[in-house]
Amino acid sequence: MKKIIVLLFITQSLFAQKLTKEQLISKISEGTCDCITKKEITKENLEMTLGLCMLEDFNKYEKDIEKYYGKNVISDESKMEALGRDVGMQMATKCPSFLKLVMDNMDDEEDVEEEMIEEEPSVTGKFFQAKSEQFITFSIKETSGKTVDFILLNNFDNSFLLTENILKANDVIEVYYYELEMFDAKIKKFVTYKIVSDIIKK
Repeated sequence: MKKIIVLLFITQSLFAQKLTKEQLISKISEGTCDCITKKEITKENLEMTLGLCMLEDFNKYEKDIEKYYGKNVISDESKMEALGRDVGMQMATKCPSFLKLVMDNMDDEEDVEEEMIEEEPSVTGKFFQAKSEQFITFSIKETSGKTVDFILLNNFDNSFLLTENILKANDVIEVYYYELEMFDAKIKKFVTYKIVSDIIKK
């Protein structure tokens, strides 16, 4: 009798790890898709709900998950991210509910970005005095004669106008920017700089 029980445990253990990695991801993706389809998901609870839905299938495939992602996946952030990434990629192609949620979320983020761009201040003037050191800095002169200085720190659609030296002296441009406080080691104090976020050539 004892031999039979031991044999049963061995058999269960072997069958618990019978899935390939692709089959494992497919199973978890299907279960997670079914789960989120039945729940009311908002932009605020999307990430948490996805995580909880994934965990519902975790016990079913625990041995297989350990085989391909290692032990203690739940408590290891990097392993959990790897599993979530693989499941997410599968769901993006096979789970309409998930794809709709992702697209809606992306639309919301784009709306926020557009609002932020609209709210950013801008200055129009003639381009001159660009310098390339650790960062590209440049100035423009407004019609009033006032000079405004900017720094290029981030990439954006029209940053090539600066990085590829497209702009020439006296070109009229509109510069969108935000202000950032940074420590100036030369004068040993924090200074507020204007950081360019977009350039429109007139």
